[in-house]
Amino acid sequence: MRLQPKSYKCYFELGRAVFLLLLLVQCIVPEARAESAHKIQLIEVKHRSATEIMAAIKPHLPKGTVVSQQNQTLVLSGKPSNLEQLAVLIDALDQPLLSWRVLFAQGQVNFQAVQQKSVRHYSTARSEVFEVLIREASEARLERGFWVPIQTGVGQYRETAYEWLASGLWVRVKPVGDQLILSLSSQQTEQKKTNTTSLSSFSGRQYEGEVALQLGQWTTFGSEAELAAQTPNASRRYVGGSKSEFYSVCIEASDKPTCPR
Repeated sequence: MRLQPKSYKCYFELGRAVFLLLLLVQCIVPEARAESAHKIQLIEVKHRSATEIMAAIKPHLPKGTVVSQQNQTLVLSGKPSNLEQLAVLIDALDQPLLSWRVLFAQGQVNFQAVQQKSVRHYSTARSEVFEVLIREASEARLERGFWVPIQTGVGQYRETAYEWLASGLWVRVKPVGDQLILSLSSQQTEQKKTNTTSLSSFSGRQYEGEVALQLGQWTTFGSEAELAAQTPNASRRYVGGSKSEFYSVCIEASDKPTCPR
């Protein structure tokens, strides 16, 4: 029995479809095999601590991806597509450490009030301004007395009081969103850790407090008289004070002055 021309055409179309399907499979299978195969990638951490970066990315590791550390190099193992995403994340985290200049002002000028007026005018009022340079994740010391804001009470009775640290204080800055958290403490962080773990050590009462600041914006704690009045009664060691002697703080980038003097 002879096949009609239309039958030949059907066989031809069917064969062509099978041929194209085989070509498609040949293209897809190698890619699938490559994706399923694990790859090892080495990434050198240039600016931050490799330990810090590894701790930051571990919660975000895709299933089947492993990370380890060799000095300042991270060793990643996993699917190529997952490693590409991790490389982008590591690059975003491995940024140069930030550094700031923290300004402490004491004197007749209420820097916050003057800055908010946004109009410069001549005044004979003067204040001393002291600078502390500090890098991210490190501490610096202000070698002079200053007021420290501390939290008293709990819950809805929580209030801010102030303590005068005559012998100086430790300063730390931490960026949180668009704010900079300025930490002021009577004791260095490492020393606090030592005192916490050592039962025989005695360091007296410790004071520490925080204040949220905007870059380049002065914050005035208050006048000397106002701050002395807010010293907790249980530890009152400072009384009186001038109503025209103000204490202010400001933070600016170390390479770009933005705090008006």
